[in-house]
Amino acid sequence: ATHGMSHGTMTHARALRAPSVARGARIARAATMRATMTEVPMRSRRAQVMVCAAEPPRDGAYGRGRGRGQGTSGRGARGSGRGGRGGRGRGRGGVRKQSDGKQHLGQTLEYQADKAFPAVDELVDDPPLKILPLGGLGEIGMNCMLIGTGERYILLDAGLMFPDHEDLGIQKVLPDVSFLARWKDKIEAVLITHGHEDHIGALPWVIPALDPSTPVYAGLFTMQLIRRRMMEFSLWNDERFKVFNMNERFQAGPFDMEAVRVTHSIPDCCGLIFRCDAGTIVHTGDWKIDENPVDGQLFDRTSWERVGNEGVTLMMSDSTNVLSPGRTISESEVSKGIMKRVLGHRGRIITTQFASNIHRLYGVRDAAEATGRSIAFLGLSLTTYLEAAKKAGIAPIDIDKLVPAEEIDNCDPSKLLIVTTGSQGEDRAQLARAAYGASPLLTLRPEDLVLYSAKMIPGNEKRVMRMMNEIAKKGPEIAMGREDVLHSSGHGYKEELDEVIKLLKPEHFLPVHGEYAFLKAHEQLARQSGVAHTTVIGNGQMLGVTPLRTKKSHGTMGNFHMIGKARLQTMFNDGNMGSGTSEDMAIEERMRIAVEGIIVCDYEIANDGNGLILAKARVTSRGMWTDDGRMLESVRSGAVLATEAMPIDTKLSAVERAVSRAIRFAVKNYCNKRPDVIVVAHRAGERSRPVPNVDEIDIDGDDDDGQRRYPKRSMTPTDVRPLRGDYKGSGPSGDSRHLRRDSEYQ
Repeated sequence: ATHGMSHGTMTHARALRAPSVARGARIARAATMRATMTEVPMRSRRAQVMVCAAEPPRDGAYGRGRGRGQGTSGRGARGSGRGGRGGRGRGRGGVRKQSDGKQHLGQTLEYQADKAFPAVDELVDDPPLKILPLGGLGEIGMNCMLIGTGERYILLDAGLMFPDHEDLGIQKVLPDVSFLARWKDKIEAVLITHGHEDHIGALPWVIPALDPSTPVYAGLFTMQLIRRRMMEFSLWNDERFKVFNMNERFQAGPFDMEAVRVTHSIPDCCGLIFRCDAGTIVHTGDWKIDENPVDGQLFDRTSWERVGNEGVTLMMSDSTNVLSPGRTISESEVSKGIMKRVLGHRGRIITTQFASNIHRLYGVRDAAEATGRSIAFLGLSLTTYLEAAKKAGIAPIDIDKLVPAEEIDNCDPSKLLIVTTGSQGEDRAQLARAAYGASPLLTLRPEDLVLYSAKMIPGNEKRVMRMMNEIAKKGPEIAMGREDVLHSSGHGYKEELDEVIKLLKPEHFLPVHGEYAFLKAHEQLARQSGVAHTTVIGNGQMLGVTPLRTKKSHGTMGNFHMIGKARLQTMFNDGNMGSGTSEDMAIEERMRIAVEGIIVCDYEIANDGNGLILAKARVTSRGMWTDDGRMLESVRSGAVLATEAMPIDTKLSAVERAVSRAIRFAVKNYCNKRPDVIVVAHRAGERSRPVPNVDEIDIDGDDDDGQRRYPKRSMTPTDVRPLRGDYKGSGPSGDSRHLRRDSEYQ
């Protein structure tokens, strides 16, 4: 059931937002104008909050009304007047369309050639159970795995990974969906353990790779998140996406499935039981053991014990916190920590957290009710998750009773608690923008208290601390120490991992979800817990398992062995329509330009009267030290001299190569840099030439000056993807796309 705020808090919230008649008219006029605007609002206005309302909202009441689609029911009325409250109203149900179902795929499905499915030698018996991870092993994120028996498979999770700092301009790292497309006839279902991005974020690329009839299964809350994402990418199908309930058996492909509840940092998490004639596989999903969960949904020890007594052929378990001794603290303890800090402060309170952590909102709600504060949300992702929780019937806060962002500054600071995005210092998140004085909705004050109710994800530490330093300079008190107890991990510590291994008593154990060092430590823990057969594999390696209870050795390779390797490529997305391999996305080139800079030269050639080239050059640079223009003048002079002895009928491609060599030589001598150089040569008086066909020209090897000349596109991977996405095989790439193709030019 949905939990609301106390009557006293509701009354206070209404009092806070009681504007004058004139001001109310201005708000209505402004909402009407927003509903009729055709231009796209600035991204800086994306942070929205839901409006307090005593009565239930109408369909369409949550849109900020640009065009159609502001409904919570999915039907969406046309926004006008005060109908534009809260969400952004883009398309049906407030969902902003990002793709027509295909636009976002880029080149991700084009690399299907020479991607054989791993198979055992004909002389060796085929193991009955098979595991093929496509991501998530040896790394944190991008969880995606094929689990099968015989030649029939299901896909477990379809997650993304967030980029490292060297992946410039990249927003999402994706599994090899071209491999899935190549072998889609083997994949009979998709199962999702929970709704975090590292488990569902790649679905917009995975779903188009599979057969249109392949069903997708998830829990109710998780399915609300998936539904919204699929609608954004025009991929939703009511018949294809199916909801399962905990402890109810259902058939998915070759397996008799059962979901068992676990506790984690997002609602509706489960481990999955895969049963078939050949044996039983258990995958725990992401989990911890919360002995006192705020939502009352306990870790289901009884079901796990039952499954363990039935017999488990293979267990796979989350390795994230295997190096942390002891046990995790309960979310209830975090609620107490929030309550303690809120009770002790008289000014305004601002708390930041992971938007998906619905459980954290229980502590926020209780602290607000205890102190007579109203709650406001800043950040679209917060309302997205709360809307999903409301539809699933598990929302801890009534979404209709939140204070609107526009009225935050009009509220009594001692009666307001703001929940905001930005716990990782993201540039566009509201807390980060407020820290740098750039938020139109939130201005930090010296009397504020900022609660950092999250953890710094590895790699984000510097960015987060820069944000916190800026907040401190503006005067607010900051609470983020361990003693404040404002956060608890969603992944079990060592004692919890040991307990569940002993509860399930598996014949074989495979650690998953973690860096390689974590997997090895978890393997050692399983051995210490009495599991004799355990190993560690990497992405793309297929593992075969035969149940020990058959008392038969599996050929010459034992009951637990490697079958083969899949040839995988990591895919990348730039947050828009650009998707493909590292070569497609020019990631190496982006880093080179970022480090070394780029020089562009417009080179005009004419006849000097003696049949030789008379040149004029215009040179500009980006991302480089130019010594007040002196470096560019040196480069220009070198470029002009490079062709003074060349005949006027020299091919333009030869002119460009000579000028490029001269420019690189001049820059190296002047500032010891190796920038990318682009030279566009043309004859005096030329206007334009027909657009060339790049693929008709064969380009081999390197120039004699050492500048890389990229090969034609190849669809064939040359090696298994390493733990991170730095696939170096042949493929479409860099400089060839800058070359013109016509006979005169060549």
